Amino acid sequence: MKEDKKSTIDIVIFFVSLLVMFFWILTNNINVYENKFIGIIAEILWLPLILLIFGLPIMTFVLISSRKFKKSKILFLSLAIQVTILIIQIAK
Repeated sequence: MKEDKKSTIDIVIFFVSLLVMFFWILTNNINVYENKFIGIIAEILWLPLILLIFGLPIMTFVLISSRKFKKSKILFLSLAIQVTILIIQIAK
């Protein structure tokens, strides 16, 4: 039961990482203000997602280190995605 909960948390973190990645890629590559509805959605979501850019890597690293770097393949992938997003956003 405890192992199922860990894998569920891993999958949730992975999909949240993908969601954050897709949001930032889309908002950086298209003009979200051409359409009013998309602009409103982007303005509502940018603050929580900017917090996730900085918070998710920390949380993921804590989870990986608490498991002593074992059985965390999806978390390592999530961490790689998160660090890549963070570097891209800081470099812009």
